[in-house]
Amino acid sequence: MNDKPLNAIMGIFTKLTLQQKFVLGGAAVVSILMLTSLVFFLNEPTYAPLFSNLAQEDAAKVLENLNSQKIPYQIDDNGQTIKVPKEKLYETRMNLAAKGIPTSGNIGYEVFDNSTMGMSEFMQKLNYKRALEGELSRTIMKQDGIEGVRVHIVFPQKTVFKDEEKLPTASVVLKLKGGFTLTKTNASAIVNLVSSAVEGLQPGKVTLIDTRGRILSKDNEENSIAASSAKQYEIKQSIENYLAEKAQTILDNVLGYGNSMVQVNADINFDRVEKTMESYDPESQVAISEQTVKTENTGRNYSDSTAQSSENSTTNYEISKTIQRVIEGSGNIKRLSVAAVINDVAKEVVKDDQTVTVYEPRAQEQIDKLEEIIRNAVGIMDERDDQFSIVNLSFETKQFEDIKPQSASFLDDSEKWLNMILVIIAIAASILILKGLMGKLKNEKIVIGTFNHQELAFDTYGGQDSLPSGGSSPAQIAPKKKKAFLPLGDIEDEISDEAIRKKNQQEKITNYVSKNPMDAAKLINAWLHEDES
Repeated sequence: MNDKPLNAIMGIFTKLTLQQKFVLGGAAVVSILMLTSLVFFLNEPTYAPLFSNLAQEDAAKVLENLNSQKIPYQIDDNGQTIKVPKEKLYETRMNLAAKGIPTSGNIGYEVFDNSTMGMSEFMQKLNYKRALEGELSRTIMKQDGIEGVRVHIVFPQKTVFKDEEKLPTASVVLKLKGGFTLTKTNASAIVNLVSSAVEGLQPGKVTLIDTRGRILSKDNEENSIAASSAKQYEIKQSIENYLAEKAQTILDNVLGYGNSMVQVNADINFDRVEKTMESYDPESQVAISEQTVKTENTGRNYSDSTAQSSENSTTNYEISKTIQRVIEGSGNIKRLSVAAVINDVAKEVVKDDQTVTVYEPRAQEQIDKLEEIIRNAVGIMDERDDQFSIVNLSFETKQFEDIKPQSASFLDDSEKWLNMILVIIAIAASILILKGLMGKLKNEKIVIGTFNHQELAFDTYGGQDSLPSGGSSPAQIAPKKKKAFLPLGDIEDEISDEAIRKKNQQEKITNYVSKNPMDAAKLINAWLHEDES
C-alpha cells in the first residue's frame, strides 16, 4: 500500500492526456463557481420594507440615519419605499421612531420648537393652523387602509356681531390603499375626530373625500333626510338579522346545519310622538288662597259717637289637576313576518340491490313543535297581527363532505420555497456533471508506455506482452498500430498494484533487450529512420 495517497493521485494526474486535464480542470472550475454562487445567493440578506410612501424629506432623513449606522438598504418605488435586511427591520424602525422619523411630510406642533420672538400675530395663527392640520393628518394616517391624508381647516375672522359670526369648516382628502373601501363607520369616525379637535367645528361642516373625487361623508341640511332614512334602514336590518339568527341557531342545532332557512321582515315605527295629558278630579277641592277685608266707619263729626264696622272674607278653591307629558320613542316593532323552510329527512333504502338515498317529509308533530319554539324565540304576538309560516320542502343541497379544505398556498412562503428549489437544482446539476465526467473518464485510456504506433506494443489488459519472438526481423513484425493503454477504470483500485504492473512491464522490456540486442537495435534504427523521413 502506498503511504502517500496525494503523491499517487498526482502521479495519476501527470499521466493524463492534455484533453483529460482540461476536462477535469473545467469541471473543477465550474463546480467551484456554482458552489460560490449558491453560497453567495443563500447568504444574501432578505430585504423587507422599512417604510413605504415616504415623502422626499422623510426619505432623505431615513437614508442619512441608515448611512450613519452602516445598515445596508435598497430603494424601490421611485424612492418612496426603503428596504433593510429583515433581521434588522424592527430594531431600525424603533430607532428611527425614537428620533421622530418619519413625519409623513406633515409638520405638527414641532413648528413651535423654535423661538417665535418677533413673529407677528398673523404668522402665529398660521403656524397654529399648520400644526393642527399636521397633527390631525398623522392621527388619521394610523388607521388601516389609508396611505395619505391632507387636512384643510378654515378659521373665519371674528366679527363684532354674533349674528354675523361664521363657523369654522374643514376638508379632509384621503388616499386609500388599493382595493380598500372606507366604510360609513370609519368615515363618521374621521369626521367626528376632526370636529372634536377643532374648537367650534361641527361635524356637518367637515367634508371627507378621496383622491378620486368621491364624497365619503357630507352631512348637511340638504341630505339630512337621506341620512335619517339610511339610519332607519340600518336599524330595521339589524333587528331582522338579530331575530333571524336566533331562530336559525335553534333550527341548526335541531335539524343540522344546512337543513333550514329563516327570514324575518319587521315593520318598524320610527314616529316620535310627544303627548301632554291633563286630568281633573271634580270631587277634590283644595283651598289655595283666602282674603279677608275689614271696613270700619267712625261717624261724620267729633260729637257723633256712632261707629260701624264690616268684615268680608274671600276663599279661592281649585280642583286637583294632574299633568302628564309622554314621549314615545321611535324604533318600536309594529308587525313581524317570519318565514321558515326546513328540509326533508334523508334516509337510505335498498332498491334493486343498491343503496340509494331518498328524502321523506317530516312528521307534522315535529313541525308543530318547531313552530312553537320559533314563535317564542322571535316574540310573535297575535295582538300585533304578526304572521308566521313554516314549510317542509326538499332542498337541493350539496354534500358538504365532498368539499375538501384548501391546503396552504405555495405563494404563502414563496421566498422560502424558491431558495429550497435553487439549492436542489444546484446540487442535482453538480451531481449530473460529476457523473458525466466520471463516466467519460472511465471510457478513456491513459497511455503509460509505447514504442510508437508500429512494431512494439503492450497489451496491459491481459498482462502478456506482444513482443516479437527472438530472432525475428523487423520486417516480420507486423505494425499493429495498437497503443498500450491502461484504462482509468475504477479509481478505487489500489494505486500500488498499478505501480507493480508498470515495474513488471519495464523488467520484461529490459529482459527482451538483453536477450535480443540485435533485434532491439534494428527496431530502434527503424524508428530513427522513420522519424527522419
